[in-house]
Amino acid sequence: MKNLWNNLDAISLKLKEKSAKIIMLDFDGTLTPIIKSPEKIILQKETRKLLQDLSRKKGFFIAIISGRSLQDLKGKVALKEIIYAGNHGLEGEIYDRKFLYPLTKKTLKIMGLIKKDLETIVRDFEGVFIEDKKLTQSLHFRMLLRKHLPLFRKTFNEVIQPFKAAGSISVTSGKKVFDIRPEFIWNKGDFAKLVIKEIAEETKTSPVVIYIGDDVTDEDVFQILEGRITIRVGGVQRSYAKYRLKNTKEVFKFLDWVVNF
Repeated sequence: MKNLWNNLDAISLKLKEKSAKIIMLDFDGTLTPIIKSPEKIILQKETRKLLQDLSRKKGFFIAIISGRSLQDLKGKVALKEIIYAGNHGLEGEIYDRKFLYPLTKKTLKIMGLIKKDLETIVRDFEGVFIEDKKLTQSLHFRMLLRKHLPLFRKTFNEVIQPFKAAGSISVTSGKKVFDIRPEFIWNKGDFAKLVIKEIAEETKTSPVVIYIGDDVTDEDVFQILEGRITIRVGGVQRSYAKYRLKNTKEVFKFLDWVVNF
């Protein structure tokens, strides 16, 4: 990955190429720092104002694609002028058009069974909790004592293995969290492609695309958007993204540069 600040001239040239620009971002770890209790995260007023200013800038379209549920994400961001996607792209709103990936009753039942099994882990390990997003489940262990990690990981693998063996789910290990999703092709990258298609049809042009994310699930997007302006946030050394930023403060700084472009 290249240092973004050393390549602003190249990005500036890209932004000048087309009249339509799409900026897509993850939420946790990208627009807001990750904290121990995800439900307590608050989007700073300055960041919300910046997103609003970008969304009102001529030719700009803003989308937030998160692992949170759609309802939770919209409540945290609280802006009407942008595109939302929750549950890693399984559900979303492209302005007034709602999107829901067609999951089968069997798949939803499996996710419910997984939640019940995860609850046994929560009872046994203090500091572990479930984020129930209906379509997907997340098991957070940011507050788990380090000495309990080996047994916790072993227990989690034992609980989840039958579902993995059956080909029912995929598990992604993020920042002190396990994300459990139905096993299928659709992910954040597919929703990003859908957004690009919709905007391209609306504007009758091929838009400039920027995607910013900090998590392993954002790698799906980076792969799909090869050749676009892709930015990984954080200290990882290997990524499909083209550029890197250190933290959420640098994301804010970059977005501020774009809004004044």
